[in-house]
Amino acid sequence: MSASELSQHEQEALVAEWLKACPGFFERHADILSDVQLKDPNRGKAISLQERQMHLLRTQNHALNERLNEMLRFGNRNDKTQELMVAWLSNLIEANNPKAVSEAIEVGLSSIFEVEVCVVLEADSIFDALHNKPICMAYEHFPADLKDRITKAKLDDSSWKSCAILALPLAENRFAGLLIASTDQERFSADMGAFYLKQIAGLAAAALRRVAWQTP
Repeated sequence: MSASELSQHEQEALVAEWLKACPGFFERHADILSDVQLKDPNRGKAISLQERQMHLLRTQNHALNERLNEMLRFGNRNDKTQELMVAWLSNLIEANNPKAVSEAIEVGLSSIFEVEVCVVLEADSIFDALHNKPICMAYEHFPADLKDRITKAKLDDSSWKSCAILALPLAENRFAGLLIASTDQERFSADMGAFYLKQIAGLAAAALRRVAWQTP
């Protein structure tokens, strides 16, 4: 088959393969590099192959810097969260009465999750079904019975966009609730992993049981 019978794509593939097989070609014909003109991807004007290569390297370098900065930001957030968790656990240990424990739970988790609302709700059978199955979702999709329970607690939910609610086991078949609410629509969603929330619920419940928490 002659070169004229090949499609443009096939011809370009052959050229590319040949250049890969002959890496010294441009060293022997460096003048060709300066003659090749390519389109600037940003400005549309013609640029040399070397300029295009520099542009590509700058683009790749920018992307790598962005990824590195993202990793650093993520690491810093993890460090901050770890510090807040340690402080939260310390406050739970030091709290020596039901009111102090409840306040430590609420204040600490508000900081950890960076949310506007965190409330321990008094024991209610409605929380039984949430044991080891916390709910995270947009507040507008919250189950009606849980919304009624929140209304009963006289909480102002007018600005809430997303929420998580967890069961806190106080005794056999007796559960309090832990409500965490945010004005951020994306803060809590149905696809969030439950493992972290279940660990938090377990720690909070243990602190409440330690002081024999009773509902007012």
